[in-house]
Amino acid sequence: MEPESQTRIRRNVIFFAIPLFLLGVAASMLIWGIVRSNLPQSARSAWPWKLTLLDVQSATTATTVTAGLVFARAQYASVVRPILGWTGRVVEVSDFGESLAWVVRLVNGASTAAIIREPKYQVILRSSGASPSTPVNASWLTRDEAISVLSGLGLIFGRDYELRNVGPAFPLSSSIENAGLLALFTRKAMALIEDVLVRVDATDQAGDTHRRVVHCMRGAIREPTSPNVD
Repeated sequence: MEPESQTRIRRNVIFFAIPLFLLGVAASMLIWGIVRSNLPQSARSAWPWKLTLLDVQSATTATTVTAGLVFARAQYASVVRPILGWTGRVVEVSDFGESLAWVVRLVNGASTAAIIREPKYQVILRSSGASPSTPVNASWLTRDEAISVLSGLGLIFGRDYELRNVGPAFPLSSSIENAGLLALFTRKAMALIEDVLVRVDATDQAGDTHRRVVHCMRGAIREPTSPNVD
């Protein structure tokens, strides 16, 4: 099972690994220069100490510049990091088989937008009696595969539920008003489904990819009496 909290699963190689590599090279040359400068002249005339990379002053400057680059990149990545979350509420619907439905929206609490990659799904059925709830699929499914699983339960897509196509490259805005519709379930669907997990990967403007698992049914009102109108 994926962790509940948001995690960073991938960094941009160009803007993360390369600056770190350059910092490592510059720091190595600085250490080499300091050690070499403190050796006696006789030792510095023999290999490998006769090898001169950069003088101490130049190596210090290179290390300072690359360290600043790494720090600036880390600070920028912190600023643009998405804060993925979701909201659920009961709404009135007109295009489905029932008048009420549980709607889940994907939100980004950060100040900048992120790009959503194609999500993956897990379907968990409601328990019967004392038996625990079990996932229909042990591995993560694509949207089409998840729709096929739900259709096998006798649920009709577009009538009993909906899984919105939010990827790939779906732009997730930082505005809650523009939050993306992720899923919709009527009471018929919720009578059969314990939960639908959606694994969302979002790439920020620094090129880093973050992951959050959305529990669509967490906190769901399965027998609504006075819905909120969306």
